[in-house]
Amino acid sequence: MDEYRIEDHPDLRDPGWSRQAVRRAEREARWRRWRSRRPSRRFWAGSAIAAAAVLLAWAVFATQGGDPAAGRRAVDVDDPFAGTSAAAWADGEAGVVAPAAVPVGSFSAEEVAGAYERVRRAVVVARLDRRVVQDRDVEPLLSLFAPDLRESVRTLFDGRNDGEAALVATRVADGVRLAGVEPKVRGGMEAAVGPSGELVVRTDYSFAYAFEAARPEELRGPEDLVAMTRFEVRYSLREGGPGVAGLWADESAGLFDSVACPAARRGFLAPAFTDPSLPPGLSFDVGSPSSASDGCPG
Repeated sequence: MDEYRIEDHPDLRDPGWSRQAVRRAEREARWRRWRSRRPSRRFWAGSAIAAAAVLLAWAVFATQGGDPAAGRRAVDVDDPFAGTSAAAWADGEAGVVAPAAVPVGSFSAEEVAGAYERVRRAVVVARLDRRVVQDRDVEPLLSLFAPDLRESVRTLFDGRNDGEAALVATRVADGVRLAGVEPKVRGGMEAAVGPSGELVVRTDYSFAYAFEAARPEELRGPEDLVAMTRFEVRYSLREGGPGVAGLWADESAGLFDSVACPAARRGFLAPAFTDPSLPPGLSFDVGSPSSASDGCPG
């Protein structure tokens, strides 16, 4: 009987399969490292920020070649989400809805309800408030955090850490503007007891943003006009001294989809039509972070 060696398996001789396997393993390892990290008072500072940076993935899927005009779908600028998977999602902050509050551990239903409201506000401001998203004024968001975290997070927005800053707040790239319609939203939140006995709220929300286009007739389809993000964030309500007491963001992971890659690599959001190097036919299914291929083309 011939000796069987694992390296002879046909999958391992397929370069495409091997690349995908490496990507999946690296992604899963990053998530395991991040999930095992205990929150600290200076979560967003120092090495924790470096760890967070690798979790921001850009998901752009394989596409069709040929004539750019082939298969082009009309874009309705008055209803830019038509024809996308986000069309049936809720409008704006109506999609950021907390579940009914019930007691969690030693925390009463009233305390859980209060935590839900604070976290809901943080999600809305970070991802939907146009002062933050369009104008890049992050002070409305920072004011919601505990003082110690507030000062640490502020350093992310000094222009040197934009990739990490995208995990905290969504900001659009230079030269593009959001359309007048509200972004589309889906997702949810759930309360639990944290590792140190604190009350935590885990959130998982997807957002679809429509952008203005000077020549919508040249777009290949609504995916060119609509950019997607998904963020999972664990918030906690802590007690302590004046600097510690309040709302904290303890973990964060994110995904961009159907976006302009140069802007995404810098941590900013822009629609696919602003990146002429992208091929047509981008996937628009946000799926789960583990289902998307890592990295923009090239």
